[in-house]
Formats: sequence, C-alpha cells, structure tokens
Amino acid sequence: MTKKNEKLISKTTFLEFLNCPKNIWLKLHKSELLDKFELSEFEKHLLEQGNEVEKCAKNLFPNGTEVTSTGEEACKETANLMKLKTQYIFQATFIVDGFIARNDVLGYNSSNDSWDIYEIKGTNSLKDSESKERNHVDDLAFQTAVLKRANIKVGSSFLIHLNKEYIRSGELDIKALFTIENITETISEKLESVNQQMEATKEYLNRKEEPSIGCDCHFKGRSKHCATFQYSHPEIPPYSIHDIAQIGKSKKKLNFLVENKIYNLEDVPSDFELSDDQKNQLRAYLNKKSIINLDGIREEISSLSYPLYFFDYEAYAPAIPAFSGYHPYNFIPFQFSLHILKEPNDELEHVEFLHTKMSDPSEEVVELLEKYIDPKGTIIVWYRPFEESHINKKIAERLPEHKDIIARINNQIYDLRDVFTKQHFVHPDFKGKTSIKKVLPVLTPEHQYKDLVINEGGQASEEWWKMVSGSVGAKEQEEIAKNLKIYCGLDTYAMYAIWKYLYKILIDR
Repeated sequence: MTKKNEKLISKTTFLEFLNCPKNIWLKLHKSELLDKFELSEFEKHLLEQGNEVEKCAKNLFPNGTEVTSTGEEACKETANLMKLKTQYIFQATFIVDGFIARNDVLGYNSSNDSWDIYEIKGTNSLKDSESKERNHVDDLAFQTAVLKRANIKVGSSFLIHLNKEYIRSGELDIKALFTIENITETISEKLESVNQQMEATKEYLNRKEEPSIGCDCHFKGRSKHCATFQYSHPEIPPYSIHDIAQIGKSKKKLNFLVENKIYNLEDVPSDFELSDDQKNQLRAYLNKKSIINLDGIREEISSLSYPLYFFDYEAYAPAIPAFSGYHPYNFIPFQFSLHILKEPNDELEHVEFLHTKMSDPSEEVVELLEKYIDPKGTIIVWYRPFEESHINKKIAERLPEHKDIIARINNQIYDLRDVFTKQHFVHPDFKGKTSIKKVLPVLTPEHQYKDLVINEGGQASEEWWKMVSGSVGAKEQEEIAKNLKIYCGLDTYAMYAIWKYLYKILIDR
C-alpha cells in the first residue's frame, strides 16, 4: 500500500526521473511551473500514434479483457481476472510500495502457471536508437519489478513493436505488421539496478523541500534540456555554450566548459578547440557581424539553371500504414507548393496541390510534377534528403512505372540550405542553426511563421489527417485546407525570398 501523502510513482514518472530528477520533482511539487510541461504538437502527435499502435496490437490477443477502472479499483479488477486465469488482460494494474504499474498486456502462461508481460511500442525496432532501447528496457524492467513486489509469478517479458519490413497490401495483416521480441534475459539482468533506481526515485520525489541538485541537463546540448532547465540553472543565459552547433555531440568539450562554469559565449577561451563551424558561429556572435563568403555564395547561386522551382512537400507519416504500398512511418505526400521563377526579374508563378481525400495521393503528385517542372530548370528545396529520399524515392518504390520521372526530378534538386551549412553565410542571429525558420526571419523579417494558424510541419500533418479522416465537419475542413495552403505556400516563398536576398548581395557587391 502507498503511505498517506506519498507520491505514487508510475513507469512514466520513473522514466522521467531517470532523465532528470529535478525536473520531475518540480512537475509534481511546483504547480506554478506546470505550464512548462505543456506538450508540443509533435509530442501530442507521438502520443496519438502510440495509442493507435497499442489499439492495433491488441488484436494480436483475441478475447483479451480490458481493465476499465482506475486506482485501487483497477487492482481489485485485475486480481479477480487473474483468479479466473484470464488468458490476456489489458491494462492490468498493480499498486505496491508506492509504485503503480499498468501493463499493456498481461498474459497467463498455463505451462508454468506464470504471467507474461507484453509492452507495446510504436517504434520500428527495439534498437531504433540507444536512448529508445534503454527506455524500452527500463520500462519493462520497472513493470516486472512492481509485479514481483506484488508477489506475482512473472514469466517472460516481451516487447511488441512495428515490423519496419512490412508493406501493406490491401487489408492490414496484423501479425505481419508487428514483431514480438522476447527480452526476458535482458530484463533479468537489469532488475537489480532498476530496483535500486526505484528506491532512489521514491526517496527523491517524496522530499518536502525542493532539492538543490538533480538537474544535470547542463551537461547536455540545448535540444536535450528538460522543461525547467532555466528555472534550475538561472546562471546560464538563454543563448549559451549549449547552443554552440553540435556541442551536445562533443561530450568532452561540453563537460570541460560546464565543469569550469563557462556558460557565456564571451567567456569561451580563445584557444578552446572548436570545429570551423563552431568557430564561425562564435566569431559572428562576438563581433556582432555576419560572416559572408561572396565567392562561396556565387559558386552556389551561379550553378542554378532557370526556371527556378522553389518546392516543398508536406507529408504525414502514420505508424500504421494507411494505404497499400506503405511501410510503417512512410510519408504520405499530401501537399506541395511550387513557386516558379523563369528568369531573375520575372513575376513569380505559384502552383499548389492539396489532397483532400482519404486515399494515396502519390500518382497525382507525380503527374503534376511532370506537368509543371521542366527538365531544364533547378528544383530548389530546403533539406534535400526529405524531398529526395523520404518522399520521391519511396514514391518510385510504390509506383515503379514512374521511376524515370522521379529520377529526373531528383537529379534537378538543389538544397538552398547548403549556402548556410557550408558556412558561406553565418549571421549572429542564426545562433548556429540553419533551419528555414531560423534563417528566414533574420534575412527577411517581413516574412514570419509565428503568426500563422498552422506554423510547423508536425501540426500541418496532424491537421491534414484530421481533415481527411472525417473527424471534423465541412466548415472546419475548409478552414484547415485554407491554413495548410498558407503554411506550405510560405515555405516555398521563403526559399524564394532567401534566394532573392542572396542574389541581391551578389548584384550589389
């Protein structure tokens, strides 16, 4: 049983503790900081995808019984189902020693009178990344530890994840869509350390006084910082050594700076070892002046052939393949914007496409690209691998009859981001970033994303899915379509505006 006023620790809380103890303590104890923990559109999207995967994977366990209550009532419901030796229990719940575990699937193994734990993940494999693998193992180990504390005879531990090799053909093949991995041995090896970590978590999170230590995120790059980083580290400025490009991947460099309490960019030693990109970022910031390599810009811009086609896709990547020919997480190219400049001083032309049906748009996309993009010109994109590999090459796999036109289009692609990644233009206000959303407002402040209703790709894909799935009425569908066109249109106009800025630099100098 949980002691009065003791925080009940779930697997989510436990995993958050492993990532940053101070951050989760603040989340549980400082209500005034709760706004820091609001989920981004991307995080909401991941949660929704995870829920869809879990719902789909439950079909692997016919006649499973769901525990529908919560808290202590859920524990009683679980106990009753276990007494009946119910073959599969969804959301089996256990509360013991201040911990709560809810299993995706708990399966009765009659061969040895034990209970197997199945954890469902919306990833393509156990080893999608080192951090995800560690997260999955800690997740299952936590559940196993809780069940053992509740005197449950635990059998095997299984991780269920999507099969990245699966290609949908007609109706979903649930068994082929998922892979079930037995990771019992890995969990067994992890149990002792996880039990120790659980006790440390309980002790830390039940402290009444705010801990003075526990946030070590200053040893990580900016993208890995916790939600309350600035609260826990007020001595570190908003733009700091943590924003130096790729510093999070240079553990030795970052550790040296942090251990010596060097947080301000002005305080980085002049002889400190940095890459050329990092040196340029720092030099631009310290001098408050852009670094412009005219020869480099000229070489890039002069290589472009007219007409110029400023091009961008918007795409949705569902975990569960929606249409035939798709793998899990393949992108559905539901929209594109194309701004066309035939000669430097011509009027800009605009072509746009938005698929408004619940069907695969690939065929129509290829036909429109062939119609509007001449073989002579240059297709300008921002981050070439997305259009070229994630979208076009996948279309060619699904529609091999169009592979020649796809190959021709890919050969015409030029990545305008190269001007910035190659350090031909380094502005202090880019702050080491080269995304279009960082570059555009600096070079052409009259063009902004922040005021748009839809202002980032994850939000765009979610809104499109909402529009075509029938979850909203006709009026809202029209509103979504309008805002999607505005957003995607700005992406390609932004590339034109940045190209024009660079072109003018060359003309003026």
